[in-house]
Amino acid sequence: MRVTQCVIASVLLFCAVNAHAHAHLSASIPQDGSTGKAPEQIVLTFSESARLTAISLQREGEASRKLAVPATSAAQVTVPLPKLAPGRYTLSWRLLSADGHVTSGSLHFTVAEP
Repeated sequence: MRVTQCVIASVLLFCAVNAHAHAHLSASIPQDGSTGKAPEQIVLTFSESARLTAISLQREGEASRKLAVPATSAAQVTVPLPKLAPGRYTLSWRLLSADGHVTSGSLHFTVAEP
């Protein structure tokens, strides 16, 4: 019985550690789902240092545009944006966590005025 409990506890601990091992978005400017003035830059804050490997911006109904990828790893990444016209945008990214795992995500925001 004691061996079974140790095995179960080990498996649960392993799962808990792995669940928190990957970088994930903890904050952004603009925030996901927000509406406002056109931002001049995007600020992404991750749970741990990570290196962006790809980032793109798409205005609804238009083709996606690749944005410049910062060369260094950081927990907070700032990406300059071109001038944005009013509309709904999707920002998508892919990153490499410090632990070697690739993670991707996206956020949506609406520009109400340029």
